[in-house]
Amino acid sequence: MAGGLVRALSDRFPELADTLWTDEDTVEIQVEGSRNVEVLQAVRDDAELGFWWLADAAAVDYGPDRDDPRFEVVYHLFSDRHPAWLRIRARVDRADPRIPTITGLWEGAMFHEREMYDMMGIVFEGNRDLRRIYMSPDYRSFPQRKDFLLPDDAADSAAAGVVPLERPETWDLSRFREGLTSAAAATYPPTAERTGTEQEVEGGETLADQSRPR
Repeated sequence: MAGGLVRALSDRFPELADTLWTDEDTVEIQVEGSRNVEVLQAVRDDAELGFWWLADAAAVDYGPDRDDPRFEVVYHLFSDRHPAWLRIRARVDRADPRIPTITGLWEGAMFHEREMYDMMGIVFEGNRDLRRIYMSPDYRSFPQRKDFLLPDDAADSAAAGVVPLERPETWDLSRFREGLTSAAAATYPPTAERTGTEQEVEGGETLADQSRPR
């Protein structure tokens, strides 16, 4: 099923032939991060390959304790000329995680790269709007790294764990309660206009309230 794509990639990138891997519906090649734009542009624009659609881009952390610690940025591409998907794995140095942006090829990659920057700390050089997409701008950790620990992160963040979202009992809701006084609470329709089952009875309830099952 993927034989034609394997042959086309081997002819186009003979130096990457030993990194080729395939299963029934996917062909994969591995490249150095510095070559990501070159290779992605080639598979997009080559008439025989035609992988014009970037379906997804995501990052993988192989952990800091391996003999070869690294990140990978993984691109998934589709072409209507081949029955198999193409996956390109671009290696990124974990100690200095930088890789060129591909927003010049696909503008939609902007948000994929912002997510990887936010969650993994990978810097996409040339991205014109590289900022956090989920976490607050002053957040200093990267929650999807394998060495991320939530207790340590709370101490390392600018908030220093003062308002940890994991502990609702610590939330200060006083300012919300102050806004819910009877004087400030709006009623509709106004009491003078209520009729029938909307008329108020003792205790502030209405006849409609009394009719509802408890």
